[in-house]
Amino acid sequence: MNNAGYGLFGAVEQIDADKARALFDTNVLGNLTVLRATLPALRASRGRIVQISSVNGRLAWASSGLYSASKAAVELAGEALAHELAPTGAKVTIVEPGLFATEFATSLDVVPPSDAYAPTVGQFLAHFSQLPASAFGNAESVADTIMAVTAMEEPPLRLGVGTDSVEGIRESLRSRAAELDLWASFSPEPADQPA
Repeated sequence: MNNAGYGLFGAVEQIDADKARALFDTNVLGNLTVLRATLPALRASRGRIVQISSVNGRLAWASSGLYSASKAAVELAGEALAHELAPTGAKVTIVEPGLFATEFATSLDVVPPSDAYAPTVGQFLAHFSQLPASAFGNAESVADTIMAVTAMEEPPLRLGVGTDSVEGIRESLRSRAAELDLWASFSPEPADQPA
């Protein structure tokens, strides 16, 4: 299991370069460092790579822009890795948990929003801080899911874990498909090529 998770939340404009760099160093480059060190053995053993991402690797909300971008990088690197490893028999699964009761929420770096972002970032952060304990799933269920996936002969490439993750990803996909269809006419057909 490959997991690097540092939570940084705030308005994209207000997160300084040092904080953004630290986030990507941990969530993306830290993840790649572990992969590089373990891939020779995993290829040789036809092993399983379980990349821990987040529902935020598939969607973003006000305040999650840079965190979501870091997890999206993990998602796409993992997808490419799955294609690259296909002939070796090694398998990649990207796990996308939603909200679970872990220590992650207690160690977040939150950049308070300015007045310009109070209606969006501020409102989201206030709402999030008021979520009841029942909104957070049992973290042991994520571990159980990971164990089940690693035992599969043909595991999924991506796996949303938690109802909030599955529903959030599903709604994001619907919205993206509808937007793609709405604006498809802006993509001209390729010109006919001479014979």
